[in-house]
Amino acid sequence: MSSASVILAGVIVVVGFGFVASRVINNDGDNPLPDPPPTAALGGIPLPSGSPGPIPIGTPSPSPSSSPTPTPTSAKPTTKPTTKPPFQGSIQIAASSVPSTVDLTAEGSTDWVHWGLDGTFSLERDKGGGFAILEGTPTAPRFKHALSPQFFRWTGGDPVDHSDGTTTGIRTCGAGNAFTISAPASSSTRVLRLYVGVIDAQGELRASLSAGSATAARSVQQRDGTFRTLVYTVTYRAPAATRINFSWKTLQAFGDGCGGVALQAATLR
Repeated sequence: MSSASVILAGVIVVVGFGFVASRVINNDGDNPLPDPPPTAALGGIPLPSGSPGPIPIGTPSPSPSSSPTPTPTSAKPTTKPTTKPPFQGSIQIAASSVPSTVDLTAEGSTDWVHWGLDGTFSLERDKGGGFAILEGTPTAPRFKHALSPQFFRWTGGDPVDHSDGTTTGIRTCGAGNAFTISAPASSSTRVLRLYVGVIDAQGELRASLSAGSATAARSVQQRDGTFRTLVYTVTYRAPAATRINFSWKTLQAFGDGCGGVALQAATLR
């Protein structure tokens, strides 16, 4: 075949292919492209396929999550409720000087007692007090005294109805000897006042409850041979109805005389 024939055949193929493509575009792609003409029309030259082969598309890898991995939380420890310990009672002891005259009836609205008016074992008390204040069984040597510089007065007493003022009391001599008394206690606050003395000795007042574990103590000493008086004010409360117990004891006796502690009166309200 001559060169002119080859060129003419190529022109015819190009023009025909363009015509067909234009119709396909105008018809919105309804008619597919015709198969290319046989290779003989192109002078035996093979043409490349008009449709490219399929392009493989790989499976996209999942993108890493930006959310942090949750950290498992540990369980909160169980908190046991705290149990309040039971009330064991309370006792406070305060010491002060004694006024020049003590009116036992006015001060002891619940009960009052006085020691030693008529002798070593005499005890004068509130007729309507119901024996709230009690002295324990005497175990130490005791003596009547009239050494108090203060006066104690009362009305409505038994066995002595009244006194306009007395300086009497009882005392003991020697280390280790003591007086003991007791009074009622309850969950309500009570106040007991104990009028005491000490001469040539060191004395200690110790208080404890029959129920509960509360205790308290105060001590005082006097070395110059004079009789020293004071009043102990005891404020106390118990976990239940019980009693409070007191020991007024000679811890040390000084000198060769009758050093020890003394007891004048007590009031309760």
